[in-house]
Amino acid sequence: MERVVITGLAPIAAMGSGQAFFDRLTAMEPVFRKGDEAFCGGTNTSQWYVPYPETDITPYKARLQRMPALAPRNAVTAAVSALMAADDAGLPALDPDTAVFYGVSTMNADDIITAYNAAAQGRRLHPSSNPKSMANAVPAWISILFGIHGRSVGISTACASGTDAIGMAYEHIAAGRSKMAVCGAADCMRCPEDLFFRSFDVLSALTHTVDGLPRPFSEERSGFLFCEGGACTLILESYESAVSRGAEIYAEITGYSASCDAFHIVKMPDDPEQVIALLKGMTAGKQVDYYNAHGTATVMNDRMEALALREVFGRRLPEIPVNATKCMTGHAIGTSGAFEAAVTAYSIRNGIVHGNLLGTPMEGLNLPQQTVSFDIHCGVTASFGFGGHNSALMLEKI
Repeated sequence: MERVVITGLAPIAAMGSGQAFFDRLTAMEPVFRKGDEAFCGGTNTSQWYVPYPETDITPYKARLQRMPALAPRNAVTAAVSALMAADDAGLPALDPDTAVFYGVSTMNADDIITAYNAAAQGRRLHPSSNPKSMANAVPAWISILFGIHGRSVGISTACASGTDAIGMAYEHIAAGRSKMAVCGAADCMRCPEDLFFRSFDVLSALTHTVDGLPRPFSEERSGFLFCEGGACTLILESYESAVSRGAEIYAEITGYSASCDAFHIVKMPDDPEQVIALLKGMTAGKQVDYYNAHGTATVMNDRMEALALREVFGRRLPEIPVNATKCMTGHAIGTSGAFEAAVTAYSIRNGIVHGNLLGTPMEGLNLPQQTVSFDIHCGVTASFGFGGHNSALMLEKI
């Protein structure tokens, strides 16, 4: 088995891009908005959302060529993120056999609705209507832009998509199938008539707080803060490859596990036995000292995740800082796991754990309310998606 390390990170979110994203997170300065009167005055019961990031493509315009006209928005953002991550890793070029594993929880509804309206009104469709609606557009465009020929795969496991994409890239390199992988996730849920927002709102999944803060792991939690998306890319390499070229290393990935509850399409079971089994199996023999939670702030998810943590870590749980990045980023669905893996890597590298924006904290969890310095040796980040998809990554200091 090859050792696998993270040498490049590039989140693109409303809170910022690259290191600026983590800096704003540790400063505990969330970016979110309240919908206008038309937005709030309809059938919606929630009012707050995190906007899609405005991506500056200028530094990479020549390399992107005609991509903005031919690709869906999430693919453009993912491509910029991938180029940023390669720069962060100090890679002017990637090995030809570099693989791409990228999470995409849904196709871009904006492009599909635009094409549908054109067809319904008898107008000519845009020539790029088909490639803009392809779910595989994201990994395909990344492979094309870098001119790499390794495996190129789109992963769609709802809110676990990003975590699974990174985990599969880890397994690919660990098995010796390539030296490098570009992985992460990108979703864009900004679309006409706020389709995705409304679809979660009608499930009573979104926060009802008056100030928009979702407050994960708090007694006052009522649902998640909707995020229109973004992108986050990680560059993974074999340890030997990274060391041979003198690369800076954020952290080593030492574990990945995934399972399915096989219970319900949108609900978690009352007894999170599959999550418990997944975390126990992955962390056996390890001294975990940090946990980045899925922490959506829905009533059921937080209760079940807290129950699982008590069962897995037992008496040690009060010693383990737990933070829910979604308290500030909102829930970016498929991209959330990639954001949180990046946060875990940044936290290990910088020795910093960002604080939680809380109300009345749930009992039994170590939930820092301010950003703190903390020497992390072994951290876990987990994601749970509609359909019962559970996945987790373990990262260690190197």
